[in-house]
Amino acid sequence: MQRMTGYDAAFIYDERPQEPQHTLKVAVWSPEASGGYSLDATRRFVRSRLPELPPLRWRALRVPFDLYHPVWVDDPALDLDFHVRRRAIPRPGGRRELCEEISEIASRPLDPRRPLWELWMLEGYEGEKVVAVLKMSHALADGVASKELLERLYAERPIDAEGAAAAELPAWPGEPLPSRWTLIRDAVRDRTRSAFYDLPRLGRVTHAVRRALRRSPIAHVYQGRRISVLSSPPTPFAGPPGESRSFHFATVSLDEAKEIRRDLGCTVNDIVLATAAGAIRGYLRSHRALPGLPTLAHMPASIRDADDELWGNRITTRPLSLPTHIADPVLRLRAASEVAREAKEDLKRRRGANLEDWLRWLPPIGTKSIGRAARLFVRLRPDFPGGVTVSSVPGPREALHAPGGPVENLISVGHVKYVAGLNITVWSYAGKLNFGLYACPKTVPDLWRLAEFVNESFDELRKAATREAARIER
Repeated sequence: MQRMTGYDAAFIYDERPQEPQHTLKVAVWSPEASGGYSLDATRRFVRSRLPELPPLRWRALRVPFDLYHPVWVDDPALDLDFHVRRRAIPRPGGRRELCEEISEIASRPLDPRRPLWELWMLEGYEGEKVVAVLKMSHALADGVASKELLERLYAERPIDAEGAAAAELPAWPGEPLPSRWTLIRDAVRDRTRSAFYDLPRLGRVTHAVRRALRRSPIAHVYQGRRISVLSSPPTPFAGPPGESRSFHFATVSLDEAKEIRRDLGCTVNDIVLATAAGAIRGYLRSHRALPGLPTLAHMPASIRDADDELWGNRITTRPLSLPTHIADPVLRLRAASEVAREAKEDLKRRRGANLEDWLRWLPPIGTKSIGRAARLFVRLRPDFPGGVTVSSVPGPREALHAPGGPVENLISVGHVKYVAGLNITVWSYAGKLNFGLYACPKTVPDLWRLAEFVNESFDELRKAATREAARIER
């Protein structure tokens, strides 16, 4: 049994039908892996991995009266028949049908009485392929931890499917669930310890926050001036989300992205931001909603230290100006590079002074109050501009393996928040750059069009980089 940090617990407290706190990891199995697939064999495969995958064994137990943050317990009744399930993709089984099935899965909350994950095996993609959709609570892992979890679930070298299916697996013991009295007693003990050990840290964080705010007010930068988050232009991505979710994705070549990086002297992350900006620009223009100023975006960034726990969350979020107002793809990339540089510098200035550092130590009432205040603020401000979350995570460089063959592709996406009705999560995988798109259909009713604009934006940038390189050579 182990205590959650306040930051991880925030995902448990904020769970509600309109704002589910789960993320998606979508693995497309190759024809070789799909050929040897069966649901029973997949359950045995997952069971064989459980010793290396603590988050898939954990059940969240809240303390009576929320005296302190919940605890993780190894579930003694872990039922893989419940957690690993199947669905058939309707014909013709293309990308549109796959994404509709994933959207339905994403629209259902996780069962809080069980470990907070589900693995859905979707059969019939592009003929005979299988797609494994891991839905899990954000409380279990951020992007860095999710990458580690997937690399432990899927092997780096080929797996013998027949050997894995025939292996004898011991019964999973779990641990006895603590009584209400034990939860209360341990909560009082841990809160007392926190008062002695963490209050001095909070004093240092308070000082660091004041220093950081003096040097860098909460705003995003455009042409040398700071634009308040509240004065950003409105977008269709604003407003409280509903209970349904939409998922789609677009895939581009990582090698071509590296060619753009070489031709234009930027980073892959800059290319991600510029491609996302171009795609959102195209989408907003198609809806006659393109503002003359940059679009407010939120960029998650890791603040994980070497001595931090592997699982759970150590990320923060910075606002930035996504240059959707710039038509020229090269100029848009230059602007994206500038705002990314500014966000990184701001991240360094705020080291140790992020809201997430407070959340690690705040008691439950403080942690819950922050989420409630944010939702109330959005409800009371109908002119709140909304925004988009754009996240970039380096994924596995080499192909991972399911039983019987390699994993062909891997797409990840985060969750939708009140302040950002569209989430774009970009993961690299084995030579691919995958843009996972996730939204509430109330705010983005045609997410598939945004996926098309991603491909168009990247292709436009690639061609412009080739022309720019040729011009420089002359």
